[in-house]
Order: sequence, then structure tokens, then C-alpha cells
Amino acid sequence: MVQFAIVGNRVPHKYFLTKGAGESDAGSKYLPAETGSYDAALKAAGIEDANVVKYTSVLPTEAIEISRKEGTKSIRWGEVLESIMAQANGDKGKHIAAAVMITTVTDPKGKYLGGFACEYSGEGTEEEAKESLLGSIDGMIIRRGYGKPINPQYGKDIKTDKGYTYHPGHHWVWSEMDVKKAHGTVLASICFRSYKVPVIKVPTSNKMGGNSKKHNRTRKKRKYRRS
Repeated sequence: MVQFAIVGNRVPHKYFLTKGAGESDAGSKYLPAETGSYDAALKAAGIEDANVVKYTSVLPTEAIEISRKEGTKSIRWGEVLESIMAQANGDKGKHIAAAVMITTVTDPKGKYLGGFACEYSGEGTEEEAKESLLGSIDGMIIRRGYGKPINPQYGKDIKTDKGYTYHPGHHWVWSEMDVKKAHGTVLASICFRSYKVPVIKVPTSNKMGGNSKKHNRTRKKRKYRRS
């Protein structure tokens, strides 16, 4: 009889940061970037042979960053690669940009809670993107009840009126290009490589034979006697 362990939801563990930019004259009518420039951007980011799935924007408390080289070298052809990704597409003559900003958060007692990632996709400069994402993270902090920020500045520790501290720009991934071919794509991404899985319950017995180890020993003895 098949036995099942009961496990909780996976928690992303190791991750790496990457970015890419690509352009192409190929592209379908309704999805001009997908078959050409997006694939070229994935290639530039080193993740072209994976099936990329996009997450929302929360980094677990225990998450550990690894290098891009370590992260990309272990990708297997066709594997599922889960990521927090910003992507911008544009036609010839456009300036396009994408960014991901990681922010760390600690509580009033100094305990590290985890991180948030904010994504930017647009046509602005790097400074404009930082200003936009600073506003985004301020909103996330306020909505979670951590208080209102006091003198928020990008790249600085920011205190709230409830004693929480957050640091926008703990990591910053920026990609931009001026599109010269028919279609262009830029992306910035946090890619997860491993996960922790909490085990809630492990099966300890076998219905047919009671204790599974005892049952296996009995089967071996029976097999020996028959021989």
C-alpha cells in the first residue's frame, strides 16, 4: 500500500539575480516579443532553457543569495524556474527598461522579518525607476501595518513611526536598451534554485505488515525459505 508524507508549502531557499536584453526582427502579429526578443533576453540572462514561472514579490526570511554563475550552471533543460521578474517590451526606436529592487525589513526589536521585491517596467531612467520603486515599497510597508516612513530615501535605512526599519535597494538589478531592431525586450529577475519543504507528518507503519522494517525482514525470510 502506498504511504504518503504530509508536507506544507514549499519555501524558496537559494536564489540568484540576473538580467538580460535582447532584440529581434522576428515576431508574431499579436505577440511580437515572445518568439524573438524575449527569448534573446532570456539567453542573455542565462535562463533560456528553463520554463520560467513568475511569482509575486515576497522573499522568505531564510532565503540565501548565490552567484549568477552558480545559479545558472545547474539549470536543467526544460526545468521549471520560478522567479520574480520585471519585463519591458518595445518596438524599434524605443528606450525600454526593467528593474527589480530588494528591500529588507526588521521589526522594532531588530529581528529580521524577510524581504520584498518591487518590479519596474517602463521607459524611464534608472533614477526615475528608483524613485518609482521607493514609492511602491513605502506603500507595501504602510499596508502591512508597519507604520508610516520617516524621511524615506533610496539606499538608506528608513524608520517608521512604529519602530520598523526597512532598506530599499539592498539589492538592485537594472536592465535597459535602445531598441534598434523591430522588437526589443529587457528583463531583471530573482530566480529561485532550491526550496525548503516543511514535513508535517511522516508515515510510520504499513497496513499490510505493521512496522515497515519488520514487514520487509519477514518478506526476506519467507523468500529465503522458499528458495
